[in-house]
Amino acid sequence: MKINVSIIIPVYKAENTLKKALNSIKNQNINFEKKIEILLVIDDGKNYKNKVPKMNKNMTLRFFKTNGIKTGPGNARNLGLSKAKGEYIGFLDADDEWSENYLKKMYELAKRNGLSFAPTRVYKNNELIGEFKGKNKKYLSINDIGKIPCSFHPFVKRSLINKFENYRSQDVYNTAILLNKKNKVKMIQNEYYKLNIQKESVTKEKGFSIKIDQAYKKYQIKSLKMKNLKISKIFALRRIKNKKYIEWEEKNKKGFYEYLSEEKNG
Repeated sequence: MKINVSIIIPVYKAENTLKKALNSIKNQNINFEKKIEILLVIDDGKNYKNKVPKMNKNMTLRFFKTNGIKTGPGNARNLGLSKAKGEYIGFLDADDEWSENYLKKMYELAKRNGLSFAPTRVYKNNELIGEFKGKNKKYLSINDIGKIPCSFHPFVKRSLINKFENYRSQDVYNTAILLNKKNKVKMIQNEYYKLNIQKESVTKEKGFSIKIDQAYKKYQIKSLKMKNLKISKIFALRRIKNKKYIEWEEKNKKGFYEYLSEEKNG
């Protein structure tokens, strides 16, 4: 049976959020019969089979466990990629959601271009903090990744995607690699990836900004060695913005996405 789309979801301490994430896939406004598999890659060793909703008839849930506990989202995504059967790959985190026409639009655009992106909307307690998209609102470019330090989640033809690193922000690095090949990519309009800030979100971890800087530095150096100067530049820009956030955090005692929203609207 041909699988059209594989959706990879790393799962770690997601007992209270996974059902909502899966329901956002189940409730997609899809007026075409495509075969979709959802790969739940469990990274905390727990059993989630009794904590998921019944999916639609064209949607299949597959469960996999990583080879340890908290091996990281990069490792979980790589395991998902190795098991995926779909022609196109989509990504969702276990505490996030999709708007109702997201899947249809992302899939259709990826079929035309090989790759598609959507705006990222950040919510805290169901309140919109901010929406992040490219400077040219119809496109996402590699320069945007340096200036807008949040994550963008692609829909991508399977043959185009690279393995993920095992450092923090590996999804950002993969996005940069994809955009470096095409320079800019069309974004879907009027739909969005919903990023939900949780009490245990990684952006709230102690020393988050320092750990992020260390990851950015690794990507910056690696890109220089590979002579990918555009990618190296965007991580240099992210390190500068991250330093500004550290200074802002000391004064305001607020989180990372509050900083981005305030900076954007300031």
